[in-house]
Amino acid sequence: MTGEGAEYNSHMARARVYKTEAIVLRHQNLGDADKIVTAYSPFLGKLRLVGKGVLKPKSRLGGHVEPLSQVSLLIAQGQNLDVISQVSPIESFVELRDDLQRTAQALYAVELLDLFTGEEDASPELYEALRETLKALATNRDGGLVLRHFQLRLLDIVGFGPELGSCVGCRATSFAGGASFSPLAGGLLCANCAEGDGAGRPISRDALVSFRYLRNAELSAISEKLTPEGLAGEMELLLGRYIRYQLERDVRSAEFLDRLAALPSGR
Repeated sequence: MTGEGAEYNSHMARARVYKTEAIVLRHQNLGDADKIVTAYSPFLGKLRLVGKGVLKPKSRLGGHVEPLSQVSLLIAQGQNLDVISQVSPIESFVELRDDLQRTAQALYAVELLDLFTGEEDASPELYEALRETLKALATNRDGGLVLRHFQLRLLDIVGFGPELGSCVGCRATSFAGGASFSPLAGGLLCANCAEGDGAGRPISRDALVSFRYLRNAELSAISEKLTPEGLAGEMELLLGRYIRYQLERDVRSAEFLDRLAALPSGR
C-alpha cells in the first residue's frame, strides 16, 4: 500500500482531481455506455464513481474496473458522482477467476465489506484485510477457512466482533456444561445463561478453539491448513447466523456459495 494516507484528511475538501488506490466491489450499468463503479479506498472509504464509456468495445477503462480488481484511480469531481478519468491495474487476482468456488468466495468477501460500510467510511485496516483475503483466496488450500478469518477480522474492525473469551451473561470462562453461540447476546453463553436465550445454538469445543485461533492468527499461518468438513460446516453456520443478525438481512452471495457447496465437487 502506498503512503497516500498523508495526502487525505476526511475533514478537508477533496481536490478537483484526486488519486487513490482501491478495490472494485461491484458495478452497475448507467445508460448504454457508462457504469456506476463502487470501490473501496483505504483512506477515502467506499466511493461511487461513474466510469464513462466503460461499456463501449474500445473503452480504455472497461477491463480494469471489474469487481475483485485492485486499481489505481485518477478521479475528477462531478456534479452528482465523481468520474473516473484514468485507471491503472495493480492486482487482478487472475487465479480467482479461474475457479468458480474461489470467485464466489471472493465475491462474498467484497459484498460483506460493502454491507458493513457506508459511503466514505474509510479504514486502511479493513482495506488491507480485504486485499490480503483476496490474495489468500487465490492461493490457500482452504478457501472457506480464509473466509472465516476475514469474517472475524471484519467484525472486529467494524465493532461487531463476537465475545469468544467468556460468557456474555455471567462472564464465566469455564464451559464445563457446554456453550452456546448467540447472535442476540453477542457471542458465547454458558449453559445456565443460554436457558433464557432463544437465539443461541450449541458450539462445539473444536469450533470455539478454531474461532479463537483464527481471530488472532495471521493469514500466512493458515495457508496450508485444512478444516474437517463437519467443523467447517458448523463454523460457517454459526458465523453466518451471527452476521445475518448484525446486518438484519441476508448476504446474497452466501446463497450461491451454499449451492456450490451442495454440488458433488463443491468442496
